[in-house]
Amino acid sequence: MRINYWAKFEEQTHYHIYNRGINGESIFASDENQRYFLSKWKKFIHPYFDTIAYCLMPNHFHFLVRVKIATEEIREKIEKENTSKASQFTNNEINYNTFLEDQFKRLFSSYALAFNREQKRTGTLFQKRFKRIIVADERKLWYLLIYIHHNPIHHQFCQNYTDWKYSSYEVYKSDAATLIIREEVLSWLDGNDTQNAKKIFLKHHEDFKLDKKMMQVHLDVE
Repeated sequence: MRINYWAKFEEQTHYHIYNRGINGESIFASDENQRYFLSKWKKFIHPYFDTIAYCLMPNHFHFLVRVKIATEEIREKIEKENTSKASQFTNNEINYNTFLEDQFKRLFSSYALAFNREQKRTGTLFQKRFKRIIVADERKLWYLLIYIHHNPIHHQFCQNYTDWKYSSYEVYKSDAATLIIREEVLSWLDGNDTQNAKKIFLKHHEDFKLDKKMMQVHLDVE
């Protein structure tokens, strides 16, 4: 099965997005780096994507997202971006996908500039092309959500996924404000009882096992 690692962004479509440091180098050297990256995600990506899950690790990251519909409200936000790609989109010279790709470029370049300055390094920080794979059905979506939260164990960054600070796992246990579409995701498990939905969510994580057949649709997953 041929996998498209650079699928075009389409409205209301789910994607697994990930990238790593060039040559496997670190992209996060401190908690502050990870907080800063999430602040940049909020600025450049959050207005146009629903975030379902994420995990930031020393040399790579994972996000599970859904593209928002380009409503009039979204188009007004794009107009205010004050970039050439935003202007081109507003003037119908480029499509939504091209504008969104540019937002990711802005995210990576903005973060890399600050990280390089802090670490006194030069040159490219991220691999040139971030990967985004369409998640076509609900079973794959749930598998990847839980896989992303377990990923630090896979890379031996921790022994228990519950101990990893920079993933969205703890967000789902909390009631605090968040960029994650937590209430909607939990409603997929139980639309009438949020506390029961959380219990189901936690149980799915406890019971998680790697599925080789499932991973065949994401063969290059880190």
